[in-house]
Amino acid sequence: MPALGTFLLLTCFVVAAYAATASIAGARRQSTRLTESGIGAFYLVTALMAVASATIMYAFVTDSYHIKYVDRYSDAAQPLLFKLTAYWGGLDGSIMFWVLLLSVFGAIAVRNARESHRELIPHVVAVIAIVEMFFLFLMVVHNNPFETYLADIPQDGQGLNPLLQNVYMVIHPPSLYIGFVGMTIPFAF
Repeated sequence: MPALGTFLLLTCFVVAAYAATASIAGARRQSTRLTESGIGAFYLVTALMAVASATIMYAFVTDSYHIKYVDRYSDAAQPLLFKLTAYWGGLDGSIMFWVLLLSVFGAIAVRNARESHRELIPHVVAVIAIVEMFFLFLMVVHNNPFETYLADIPQDGQGLNPLLQNVYMVIHPPSLYIGFVGMTIPFAF
């Protein structure tokens, strides 16, 4: 599972780089085929991030403490709601959640504005893909949520910060991120 998650993050980075490059090259060369290829890659980032997010959530639900992030933010006694929200309980997962939201919002924006803003879409895809690449780079190099222990795998996790084990804190990060991430979309346009 950790190898799959890390592979998905690396693949997302490569696909986002292709989406940005193909979209800009397609716009410059006025190649509809290349632009459409970039947009397709952009949608693929969304799918890959959804699978990566489901993978880390599955690790939380199944108490996979060999993954350091799961060990730090979950424990066996934690209710299911807080196991799922531990996904964004630390920096590694927050960055991952950020990229997931950005890819979903970007895919929706591109799909809805594809016909009305045809000339802008390649540039919108490139800007959003470059922002995604920045956060993916941070995850892959510095804050990989799928990093594992090499030895001495803990039997139980350390648990989520008690301050975060509150229903209001469950909705707080997603509502903040929706605003923060949502502002990237008009910026890209």
